[in-house]
Amino acid sequence: MHKLLLFFIVSRISFAQLIDCKINVNADLVDQTNSQIFETLAQELNEFVSSTKWIDIRAEDYNKISCTMLITIQNYNNNEFQANLQIQSSRPVFGSTYETPLLNRKDDDFNFNYQEFEPLNFNPNTTNSSLVSLISYYVYVTLGIDADSFSLNGGDAYFNQARKIVDLSQSNRFSGWKQSERRTNRYWLIDQLSTNPFSLFRQALYDYHLNGLDVMSSQPEVGKRAIAKSISDLKTLSDSRPNSLVAQLFFDAKADEIIQIFGGGPSFDTTRLVDDLNRVAPFFTAKWSQIQ
Repeated sequence: MHKLLLFFIVSRISFAQLIDCKINVNADLVDQTNSQIFETLAQELNEFVSSTKWIDIRAEDYNKISCTMLITIQNYNNNEFQANLQIQSSRPVFGSTYETPLLNRKDDDFNFNYQEFEPLNFNPNTTNSSLVSLISYYVYVTLGIDADSFSLNGGDAYFNQARKIVDLSQSNRFSGWKQSERRTNRYWLIDQLSTNPFSLFRQALYDYHLNGLDVMSSQPEVGKRAIAKSISDLKTLSDSRPNSLVAQLFFDAKADEIIQIFGGGPSFDTTRLVDDLNRVAPFFTAKWSQIQ
């Protein structure tokens, strides 16, 4: 079984460089007689993500990372868009048909300029348009989190590229890129995903998935223990870095899944688990009360 799991991991790392991302644009809040520009925007964004070579390794369709982006336009005037983004991604669990959620994030500062039919091209070494920078940033964050779930710190290259986009966007007049702005923005997200003070988050992400979910089909007790340990590590992180953005990110994606994992199967003493969950994610206390 371990050889098969290793093959699965290596295959995933070798081939998972493309992202199967479906982008939708919702302009219901905007009073426009001509909706064509929003349809064009969605078409061009989907083409941009699918045609851009994000990394240099060959991909197979069945190994593409599943991702959805919903851009909700709140205001549009003179080619300037005020919007928010809801992004979700998932990856398969070894030995099952189940896909586990990896990312579930809302960005309320998803604002950009866009002129219909303008070319969307990403250059990793220079400042790009606000729209290209936004989409590219979240593609790399998604790729990085996925890679981290298969290999400890496997997302380094992707997170480094996302940080580079942030650095190149410091002169962007739209909010969400700067250290001086609110501490839930894109600057702080990539800072916490990629710096040593938050390394326990990446350890927990790896243990939760590779040592936890991916072994549960054959060793459910071992898997549960690994998942409980990963949550204990997040609690330790929370003790030193209260209210961290990455902890919120983790439980926004995982809260319902954690309840399902510990709601059945082999018996497991959940006393410490529930205590850790209440300490690290008190905003989900009502959910944790369902764990017996």
